Amino acid sequence: MFKSLSFILLTFLSFNLCGSYAKGQGEGRSVCLLHDPPNQCGEFCLEALKPMLDHIAFHQKEWSTCGPQKLNETLEKLDSIKDQQKALKDYLSRLEQKEASLETKLDRIEQQLSALQETLSKPNNTKVSPLFVRIGQRLIYVEKRIRRSWQGAEETCLQMGGHLATIQDSLELNAIGEQLERSTSYWLGISDIAKEGEFVSVASGKPATFFRWKRGQPNNLNGNDHCVDMYNSEMYDSECTETEYFICEAVG
Repeated sequence: MFKSLSFILLTFLSFNLCGSYAKGQGEGRSVCLLHDPPNQCGEFCLEALKPMLDHIAFHQKEWSTCGPQKLNETLEKLDSIKDQQKALKDYLSRLEQKEASLETKLDRIEQQLSALQETLSKPNNTKVSPLFVRIGQRLIYVEKRIRRSWQGAEETCLQMGGHLATIQDSLELNAIGEQLERSTSYWLGISDIAKEGEFVSVASGKPATFFRWKRGQPNNLNGNDHCVDMYNSEMYDSECTETEYFICEAVG
């Protein structure tokens, strides 16, 4: 296209310049007959057209490099967008994994709570087992042979006519503590299964009023500790699925 344009401009300028020259010759000067304008007036015409040809050549070069440069910039932007999309995808994936883990924990807690509510809703017509003995002011049974989960221990206490024990005060704690083996854990009838941090007595359904926590307890380790046990006369919040010995109480 540019070659054709250049040739047209060259021919047009040569014709006009040499035509004017021929006319002047008709008035008493030598005549220039234009049979081959580009060859007859080529050097003069090319000199006259040089600025225009330089301008065209400059823009040709600019246009030839513009496309690849813009393409490279666009590709770089696309790569950056892809990296951002990948980072966002990874972040969302981690969020989904955390959400799934949390849902699993909540489902387990709900199952434990549902089982506990079902147990409490059943009428307790079982007579108090003769295995209970009076310790302090109440009937207490200490299981030292069979280990149960917290829920399993409560069911066993129900079958015996009682509940997992909720210790009332320091005097009762000391009296019961004398019947327990050292360096051994025993389940008590206290949990915060229903609501984290609100420890309720399974026997009364009301908030427990007496605690002797081990320093640093309760700590709800990994979000799984919701049942209270006793170890060397100090209380801990522990995972309810652990199997331990246990202490039952009964009314009598």
